[in-house]
Amino acid sequence: MERSLAAVAERSLRDGARAGIDALLKEALRLTGVAGIALHEGRVRIAEAGLRLPSLSRLRASQLIPIEEGRSSLGVIPERTSGEQRETLERFAGLAGSLLKAWRREASLQGRQASLCQQLRQLQRELSYRESNRSRASHDLRTPLLVIQGYLEMMRKGMTGELTPTMEKYVERMQGSTQMMGQLISRQLSRGGAPEDLRALALEAFEPMARARKLPLHFECSAKWAPVRGPRSVVTQLTRLLARDLGTSRVGVVRVHIEEQEKLGMWTLSVSTDRPRLLMARKLARLEQLLQRLGGALSIQDEAPFELRLHLPAATVNARPR
Repeated sequence: MERSLAAVAERSLRDGARAGIDALLKEALRLTGVAGIALHEGRVRIAEAGLRLPSLSRLRASQLIPIEEGRSSLGVIPERTSGEQRETLERFAGLAGSLLKAWRREASLQGRQASLCQQLRQLQRELSYRESNRSRASHDLRTPLLVIQGYLEMMRKGMTGELTPTMEKYVERMQGSTQMMGQLISRQLSRGGAPEDLRALALEAFEPMARARKLPLHFECSAKWAPVRGPRSVVTQLTRLLARDLGTSRVGVVRVHIEEQEKLGMWTLSVSTDRPRLLMARKLARLEQLLQRLGGALSIQDEAPFELRLHLPAATVNARPR
């Protein structure tokens, strides 16, 4: 009996709960010698072995072994079974309840996986469509701009006639404008994901540190999100490194403030504590290296309260979340 139950459990682990249910019914049929056996979930027949049983409504109470407080059942034929057979069937019914739960979980996960696969295919189609539009828009915008730049260059070289000083000034301004337009097109239509949210990444870094150290954390941000340029991995490493370094120092409170410097095109992440300068030179050097990779800068206020300011380039976005 124990070997049979172990074999059924092993089959379930190897091939899934449904395969385990089929193996369980066959083993129950073999060990008890009943003519037929079936597993029901509610009024629905899930699996059967041996002779086909009548519908659940036509089975007698003596032919049913309840599972999961009566929500499911194991039905058998013939109508009468011996005490030993009944005891064996009840042992199998206990395992059948566990297999039914596992089967439901597997069915739910399979449905979830199918839904995720469908969403992935949809996103891939949308990405392909947008990439095609991006390439077409880039070509359609650059082509007339190149023509304009070509004519302006011809005018500057005097190929269309001599220019007066005023005309030269106008041509120079137009060339500068076309160059700016070309840079804008390249920046807006370049490949890449959405800008990183400095506010969210700073919260992810400082909140766990404050909970672990039981430190008061005062967090403020002048906007609902703070889009910055640069790879997510570098911005994440920067915020986590800063939070970890402060977490290993003897501070009593940490204040984090994020503010947009719109005229400079930067976001400033200010971190202050209740103690004088705590970070060692090598730790500051690592922060500066990461900031340089992002095109940012670092400034320090040594006097109490100690304050560290990280200046990161803001990302240009068309719209901000409300």
